[in-house]
Amino acid sequence: MSRPSTAKPRIDAAAITLFTQVGVDGATTKEIAALAGVSEGAIYRHYKSKDELAITLFMGVHRRLSTLVAEAAASARGIDAKAAAIVSAYCQVADENWPLFVFHMLSLHRFLPFYQEDGQDPVSVVENILKRAMMDCEVEPADPRVVAAMAIGAIVQTAQNRAYNRIDGSMTAHAPLMTAAVKAILHAR
Repeated sequence: MSRPSTAKPRIDAAAITLFTQVGVDGATTKEIAALAGVSEGAIYRHYKSKDELAITLFMGVHRRLSTLVAEAAASARGIDAKAAAIVSAYCQVADENWPLFVFHMLSLHRFLPFYQEDGQDPVSVVENILKRAMMDCEVEPADPRVVAAMAIGAIVQTAQNRAYNRIDGSMTAHAPLMTAAVKAILHAR
């Protein structure tokens, strides 16, 4: 019986480190392999290319975040509880693997144009929650795309400032204030 390879997690971690430091285009497979302590060929046993590695890492976080946001909101009753659950889901993903979350956050503009999964992304999930809340008269009518962007922005801007070392502590430590901000956005009209 063969032992599972320990190279892939090391490759992933090294790629995340380099991608966040110098960008996907700035990192080379040679540098990733050296940082991971593997041969360059080991990368190609797991990924066809550096771009596939980057997209795989990005989409793993994106799908996990989408799933957690949808599940958290589904289990909460009322828009305020859903807002708190969504903030909590973002914090959970961020705190589980901060470097990977930062890579995801920094890569949104690069990879979202290639992302096609029928509205199963975090923003679309939040938009749909807001549409339902508006139809149920829990929040005043408005463009759900704008309100979702503003609400998620309160979370992502906090994460971005943490990534820039302007804010200390885990994302979960800031969840109460982010939740209050999201609720204020939802009820502002």
